Amino acid sequence: MGTDDSGARPTRPTRRTLLTAATVAVPAAVAAPALADPAVAGGTTPPGPGRPVRPQPPGRELRDLLGAVDQRRIEAIVRRLAAFGTRHTLSSQDDPERGIGAARDWIHERMRTYAAASGGRMTVELQSYLQQPASRIPVPTVITNVVATLRGETSPTRTYVVTGHYGSRATRAPRAGRRAPGEGGHLLPHVPGASRRRAHAPGG
Repeated sequence: MGTDDSGARPTRPTRRTLLTAATVAVPAAVAAPALADPAVAGGTTPPGPGRPVRPQPPGRELRDLLGAVDQRRIEAIVRRLAAFGTRHTLSSQDDPERGIGAARDWIHERMRTYAAASGGRMTVELQSYLQQPASRIPVPTVITNVVATLRGETSPTRTYVVTGHYGSRATRAPRAGRRAPGEGGHLLPHVPGASRRRAHAPGG
């Protein structure tokens, strides 16, 4: 180690000084090649594999299905579900007119009606389980899902699931929700396809 022009002995760099210098130098070295690329520097994406995504017009089968969606039928389903008064998870499960049990039975019967027009391809079942106390469930409660399944033709192990909760919460007015359970089931028997379709109406 020598001396500078003033004759003073130079100060030995500390470990902190070396780490700070390295921290500044490394990002600069990494950024330099990127800035040298005019495509990156100009904010454009360099060319890569694949093709740009373009809108795909719906096929005939999809157009037919969309045409089968009936606004009046959806409204009728929504009004019927709202007419049960409440579909809260903790409401009555055995009252035939009011509560989540009445809504469950109505959805189940409606799905069975759709299945009857499927030529044996569609099945409907109730899946029940005992929910132990948890958030918003103060006591053990039976929760039942209504599940309609349309068998696939050539790829039965691949499944597409459409879900719409039929329950309601005490923090909002009784309503059918964003999705009307039942409309999807109405369309299922008329959906051709290789894969299995499942309309799932959870009760919780």
